[in-house]
Amino acid sequence: MYRLTLADRRLSVIRVEAFVYGFGDGRLVLRAPRSETGTFFEPINLSAVSSGAALDVRERDGAWSIEAGNGDLAFSYDVVIAIEDRYSPDVRSMLTFLGEDRCRILGRDVFLVPEAPFASGVLVDVRLFPGGGLSSSAPAVRDRIVVPDAGELPRTMAAAGAFRFLSREIGGVSVALAIGDAWSFGDEEFFDVLCRIVAEELALLGPPPRSRYLFVCDGNPVRGGARFDYYGIHYDGSMLLLLDPRIDRSALMDAPMAIIAHEFFHNWNSETLAGADESFQWFTEGATVYCSYRILERANVISSAQRAAHRRTVASRYRANPYRERVAIGEAANRDMGDKDMVNLLYDGGYLAAEALDERIRKDTGGRIGIIDVIRRLHERSGRTDIAGEAALTAAVIDLGGSDISGFLRELVRTPNPHVIADRFSSLE
Repeated sequence: MYRLTLADRRLSVIRVEAFVYGFGDGRLVLRAPRSETGTFFEPINLSAVSSGAALDVRERDGAWSIEAGNGDLAFSYDVVIAIEDRYSPDVRSMLTFLGEDRCRILGRDVFLVPEAPFASGVLVDVRLFPGGGLSSSAPAVRDRIVVPDAGELPRTMAAAGAFRFLSREIGGVSVALAIGDAWSFGDEEFFDVLCRIVAEELALLGPPPRSRYLFVCDGNPVRGGARFDYYGIHYDGSMLLLLDPRIDRSALMDAPMAIIAHEFFHNWNSETLAGADESFQWFTEGATVYCSYRILERANVISSAQRAAHRRTVASRYRANPYRERVAIGEAANRDMGDKDMVNLLYDGGYLAAEALDERIRKDTGGRIGIIDVIRRLHERSGRTDIAGEAALTAAVIDLGGSDISGFLRELVRTPNPHVIADRFSSLE
């Protein structure tokens, strides 16, 4: 069992206390889960006790061993929660946020996880804002989160404090929303649009990997200039939606809602499809953007005219991108969110590549299948380790429609400014 409390609000320090009952293996090993950047947090003042006596704690290569003996034991440490710029190269290294009246907690950022089997799972008590609410990507009751398995703890997110909380069941999937800040629209209005998008994706793609999802909507702390006015992050059962607080109510039926469609769509089209092939990011991101706008139109969140306007904006931005003539779409990446042009090449180029690919598949198969059918098949096979990335994409299209797109795909995403896209600019603007 873990307990989170505020150690120092001014310095953004969280105290983590953990209690292990009936331990009988002699030595307990704790490990800090690594983030996508390969980094892990450093616990401060880690100590452990059993029956009132201090236990020996040793650290080596990101693991801490406690000479525990047998029986019950407790350990504690502090974690500093500080993020100055979410669009730095470390944008994905810490998703936890501690504010004046609320917080978002991602397990990976704060918990040392025991390397020991605990069949009954893990309990987490969040007592950072007494009297406030709590919602989580795992089941939660009052201020307690019930994580079914210790292995799930790093991927569990919680929202606590002065959020407003809503929930709904859609097709056997539990959807929860924690929304903070003040907006020009009502919470129920926003949640209704969110649920319409989720329902449309479930209808198109089938059951998602999990039965419970938490959306956290909060104000975007960095915007304007070279930054992004709205931004989303998908992390297993959690979707973080950072929106410009100045957003108008009319945007509930416009492009900003693509952030919801995009992040939830990643449940089917995500990094797991790529395997070790990082160059497949053009598909996991670009095809997700392309499909997101189709889904918004199908769900009557945007009109066909709005989707066409977005398409023109994407094409115009891609055409003006300084990387277009020298970097292939398949070589673009979003590892450094500070390079907005490279990020735009990935998303805009990926969108146009996905659109061209969708049209090619439909043409080759007489309209029988499209890119969403292919993504559904890729997701069904995502557990396979023998094939991933573009090889899996090519195989899925052959399997579904009998069309070999390998040559078309190479020219599309391995050549800077491919003619497949350049020749179509007259129709894109």
